[in-house]
Amino acid sequence: AAGLGSSAAVSVASAAAVSSLLELNISREDIFMAALEAERIVHENPSGVDPAISTYGGLIVYRKGDGIRRLSVDARLPLVVGDTGIKRVTGEMVLLVGEMRRRYPLVVDRIMDSGEAIVDVGVEALRRGDLKTIGDLMNINHALLCALGLSNETIERLIHAARRAGAFGAKLTGAGGGGCMIALSPPDRINYVVRAIENAGGRAFITDISLEGVRVEVQQPNSA
Repeated sequence: AAGLGSSAAVSVASAAAVSSLLELNISREDIFMAALEAERIVHENPSGVDPAISTYGGLIVYRKGDGIRRLSVDARLPLVVGDTGIKRVTGEMVLLVGEMRRRYPLVVDRIMDSGEAIVDVGVEALRRGDLKTIGDLMNINHALLCALGLSNETIERLIHAARRAGAFGAKLTGAGGGGCMIALSPPDRINYVVRAIENAGGRAFITDISLEGVRVEVQQPNSA
């Protein structure tokens, strides 16, 4: 499903597997940097957040140039992913935002600044376990992404269905233009949110946070 960082996950897994095979014993930082370089080849100008999440797992704050900051919070996030089934090219969406910024630099920079503020407020909400605030911030963030032209009718249909079913918040994930949306749900409403997304034409599944990050599992061939 597009928008879930699968290309970065493949890059991270490949770097870790090759390191193990060649007994290089490289660090997670090295795995992250190798995967980020692979992402640059595919997507030209990736943010870096996808390979960071796949490498380190858990909850992190990642900003280009500032590195990775892990969040030590005991937060359970009941998340529902809704897949639109629409394929899109990440590079094209990146170019779209770049063109918007070229035409309206002051406006787009303010949108980006608002996104940074959402992250800061969201980190504090995570530390408090305040799912309602996190949901509100997801809705605000989605509105900013809509303003940049990254949503479409199908994404909006799934998002509004999730909100009507009781989700705290919902937003597109990934580059936009198709792919997936995510919804944060109260635990007792999560199945309603799943059904609402499916009734709106999406493919839905429940997920949670993986704390471990990349790992290598070696399977020995059968001797028989």
